[in-house]
Amino acid sequence: MTNSREKIITQATSIFALYGYEGLSMRALAKKSGITQSVLYHYFDSKTSLLDYMFDSINANLGNKRKQLKKLQTASALLRQRIEFQLDNAKDIAAILKYYLSFREKFQKNSYGFVPDKTSQHMVEVLKLGKLTGEFKVYNLSEQAKVMTHAVNGYILEYFPYKLIGAEKDKLINSIHKFLLSALKSK
Repeated sequence: MTNSREKIITQATSIFALYGYEGLSMRALAKKSGITQSVLYHYFDSKTSLLDYMFDSINANLGNKRKQLKKLQTASALLRQRIEFQLDNAKDIAAILKYYLSFREKFQKNSYGFVPDKTSQHMVEVLKLGKLTGEFKVYNLSEQAKVMTHAVNGYILEYFPYKLIGAEKDKLINSIHKFLLSALKSK
């Protein structure tokens, strides 16, 4: 990836995460990226192609970051780790969520909404471990993973762009974690 393309995607992600589709203009993006509009259009022929590229890049980057997370032995610890991961990557998650909202027609409706199954893969991993270790009651893996993902993502949209740190961040993580654990452990 070239330096200009990286700058464009970084700025596009920031603007899009904050303001969505209508708030992202190619002119303002070029200016914020420190390039001319002609250079911007050299890399991306339209706002849609830019956002498609941004979406794919964010997904790949988040997937790579998640693969580098420490392997944990308990599903409870893994759940907490995944909640924290989502909050730590709030800007990227917010951009992805706004992409889904802006381009809903690109995603087929499934039994749990329009969000693709891969979006909740990080929670599927938690539930599989929980089932294997006997920590969680798993009755419908896909459904439970989607609900868990939506629960965490709701907080991301509520707080973003506010940066949670320290005790405030720990309190929110603990609250979400405790709530999800109570649901997963109940009969």
